[in-house]
Amino acid sequence: MRLAVVMVVAVVLAPAWGLAVRGPAVGAAPPDEDEALLRRALGTFLRDASTLRVEAVPDLYEGGYARISIYARGARLAESGLRIDEAWVRLVGATLNPRELRAGHFRVESVRDSSLHLRISLRSLEEHFAGGNPRSDIRLTAEDGYLVGSGTVPVNGIPTRVRLRGFFAVDGSTEVYFYIETAHVNGLPVPTPLVRRLEQQINPILTQRTWPVTFRLRSLRLGKEDLVLSSQGDGTCPACGGVGGGQAPGVNP
Repeated sequence: MRLAVVMVVAVVLAPAWGLAVRGPAVGAAPPDEDEALLRRALGTFLRDASTLRVEAVPDLYEGGYARISIYARGARLAESGLRIDEAWVRLVGATLNPRELRAGHFRVESVRDSSLHLRISLRSLEEHFAGGNPRSDIRLTAEDGYLVGSGTVPVNGIPTRVRLRGFFAVDGSTEVYFYIETAHVNGLPVPTPLVRRLEQQINPILTQRTWPVTFRLRSLRLGKEDLVLSSQGDGTCPACGGVGGGQAPGVNP
């Protein structure tokens, strides 16, 4: 059962990273060399982005940036392979560890302000979960803010039909939770005590312990076609008018 729940709902999210530097900071490496160091360090986290647009304004000291704005489309997370359809990130007053950067590691030591906006389509989630399922029949739909997942998964080596309905929740921390309203196995309802035990086992479904910089998550909304995660309480995207270009994505209530 736990395997079935994790396969359907354990979404691993992370922001997409990439930098281009305009103009040298005092004590910094030349722009071309600095950019090469950044991309080498970040390449182990993000890969295969179909679009990557970056604006970075260096500060007056090595490793310092007045502002970093990032837009990525179609990037796959190196750790999980999950595709992020679109990501907007903005860091203000950020300090990177230059020694770690030269060693191939991206580490943010401090940041004055930050914002994050991610969009992941249900099709990308289906693709991700189906990749680890021999039957490849995982289906995800959205119903009035609830995520409904169904598919055949192996439970104790036996192909088992599973259907779940639940909702996501954030509370201003760096974590995302998933609460199960109903669960069925081979058409039979799972008793509530077992559902609550499963929730305890899988939650939080997202933490940022391995992220190079963390964000407080204040809005998570599920639309008909995608999941939108934002650091803003009203689901807006302060960074979307920058490097991403075009109109900010709509977020359904």
